[in-house]
Amino acid sequence: MIRLLTLTYPLTPVSEAACGGTEQMAYSLLRGLAAQPDGFEITWIGAEGSTGPVPCLTWTEVMNRYGLEPPRPALYTPDRLADLQRRCNAAALHFIADSRPSLVHNQGAWLPLAAARVKVPVLFTVHLARSSYPAGLFTAPPPALHFQCVSATQWRQYQHTACCGVIGNGIDLETYVPRRRPPAADAPLLYLGRICPEKGPHLAIAAARRARRHLWLVGAVAPFPGHREYFEREIRPALDAGIRWLPPPTLAVKRQLLQQAAAVVIPSLIDETSSLVAMEAAASGVPALALRAGALPEIVADGETGYIADTWEGLADAATPAALASITPAACRARAQQHFCARRMVWDYRVLYRRLAARAPASGEVGCWSRAAPFTKAPASHL
Repeated sequence: MIRLLTLTYPLTPVSEAACGGTEQMAYSLLRGLAAQPDGFEITWIGAEGSTGPVPCLTWTEVMNRYGLEPPRPALYTPDRLADLQRRCNAAALHFIADSRPSLVHNQGAWLPLAAARVKVPVLFTVHLARSSYPAGLFTAPPPALHFQCVSATQWRQYQHTACCGVIGNGIDLETYVPRRRPPAADAPLLYLGRICPEKGPHLAIAAARRARRHLWLVGAVAPFPGHREYFEREIRPALDAGIRWLPPPTLAVKRQLLQQAAAVVIPSLIDETSSLVAMEAAASGVPALALRAGALPEIVADGETGYIADTWEGLADAATPAALASITPAACRARAQQHFCARRMVWDYRVLYRRLAARAPASGEVGCWSRAAPFTKAPASHL
């Protein structure tokens, strides 16, 4: 029996309705593992409000268990965030020592440098670009720590530093149904994600204005001063009858929004390592309009499932009725079925978990077993 401990980000709940890509991927993986336990015993520590196919032990509960008072500020300044990180790391180390898992999967929690004190393998799925992590993390990582990427584009930044190669993100294709009729002539553009500067929702507004389309901005504003200030400065003044801001939706509402949108716009200003939103759009037969950022050209097939642009003006120019009409729901769905299947993702993680758990001998050697190939593939029966 492999005892798996999964750790997710303390400030963002994981649930069926999660909007963030990391949280969506974690939910799909937990659901897939729970559906077929197959020799796995799963423990999960996550943010308050998390719900899923296995019970979630919250970070607050774990911190309280070990006498670490959980901080509850209204806003997380850098100092307060660093304090939360220290408390979560301490709680995780106590919990690992007590529960003795076979391996730990870090899905957005912190822990990396604290892994020097962990005696079991720690798989770190690096959901962010390499520049977003401390440089020293990759030059001299603790021997228990194993890195794994979520796209081929991202792996080119990390290469053999990511010793566990690539397992691409996936979505539950059965959850999304490709639309059977074209959207209304006045259908809006849809932005779905975090409301923060690096994701570029202000550029989505500019593109919608230029294209003379309405826009639905769907997403939450995190409890960080910079994010709140950005919203008040760049987003709130632009809201009107044509630009609407909606809170994070339920899964059912999200599916409806996708069915009704003319296209999904992804104006990210950072090197995206994947894009669950683009995958969901493809599975729903909806074009995606994305900036050329990181792995977005890997996810969005230019001219086939959407368009890749170099500027926000290019996004607007691609939002014409003629351009969007050339992207067919059948082509979008076919690409989703070929590349974005959650069952394939879950299979690949099962294989990786078993390899890591088997590489923790009694001698205490928990370093990387090899420089794994950069791509993992599931048998056809699991795709």
